[in-house]
Amino acid sequence: MALVRSLTFHVKSLGDDYAYMRDVIHDKVGVIKSLSRELGLDVWSFRIALPPMLRGDVQLRLSELLCRDDLLLASYHVDADAVSFDDVVSALTSCSQCYVTIRLRNALHIPKVVELYSRLIKSITLDDFTRIGISIPDYVETPYFPLSTAYEDGLSVALRYVDLIKDYLSGRKDRLVDFVSSVGRSARILAEKAGLKFLGIDYSISPWESESAVNLVEELGDVRFAYPGSGWAVKELNNLISVIAAEVGIKAVGFNEVMLPVAEDDLLKERVADNSVTLRDLTYLSSYCLVGVDMVVIKEDLDIIKGVVKDVFTASLIKGRTVGIRLIPSGSSEGSYVTLKRFGRVPVINY
Repeated sequence: MALVRSLTFHVKSLGDDYAYMRDVIHDKVGVIKSLSRELGLDVWSFRIALPPMLRGDVQLRLSELLCRDDLLLASYHVDADAVSFDDVVSALTSCSQCYVTIRLRNALHIPKVVELYSRLIKSITLDDFTRIGISIPDYVETPYFPLSTAYEDGLSVALRYVDLIKDYLSGRKDRLVDFVSSVGRSARILAEKAGLKFLGIDYSISPWESESAVNLVEELGDVRFAYPGSGWAVKELNNLISVIAAEVGIKAVGFNEVMLPVAEDDLLKERVADNSVTLRDLTYLSSYCLVGVDMVVIKEDLDIIKGVVKDVFTASLIKGRTVGIRLIPSGSSEGSYVTLKRFGRVPVINY
């Protein structure tokens, strides 16, 4: 099933009257929703991304004011060297739709990140951890959460189109090209009518449950993920993303790579459960073909958290691109399962 994974309203321009800004933003969201229905866009989620570099108290206030059950908010951004444990907890617990991004620009600040996790483990739930991302070395303008931010006012699109990618690989290219072209045209019209800039499409291949990105990797590479040959297959999919973006001719924004969030891909969960995929596999693949280590449930081990952050930081240096981390530390042992509200049963990965 192909649809718009997310339609994200990036809000850079903010005044000092936050209650007024809430009304303005919510009114604009209403316009965006109405136009999406009018234009026939099948949208899975609507989102708001706020700009970085706001004071912590301002971000917390805006998170509370903008909080709505029908919107996801990338509303709290903070540098690792300035991170406040109390503010992070407040952002996560005051609004269940709020996402937190921690920017890690310097390896010297990795201990600050580890210290934060050591305190958060005792204070927030597993589900809260699904809404914390580490962005290395910078923020990125993308519709994908939690790393999304706003450098200008505009609208961006993410896709759920794994099934169409499978068709494309089988030689049936028209359906994918027609779908993405149609979404892009409609999104551009929507943005224009809403008085916004159309920022583009993040062409990343991202899974949802049975719509498995790992299945694509295995079919393309003719190998069980993450056995040798998997890296080649992921890189080929990344090349395909570039080909599709060029063929469609609609501006790309964000990551535009294969995403493998463990908790969101049913086949990947199976591979983690049977130990075909380990934390080392995902960490090392990040250095040349993955967006990062995402939605991985790990055992509560601060040394492992520190090691993952160090390795993914190095991956960012090697790739010369922004990569992300989303870890879910659990008191459960490796090989066991935890249950997340939105994602069901997820295995605790082996190292």
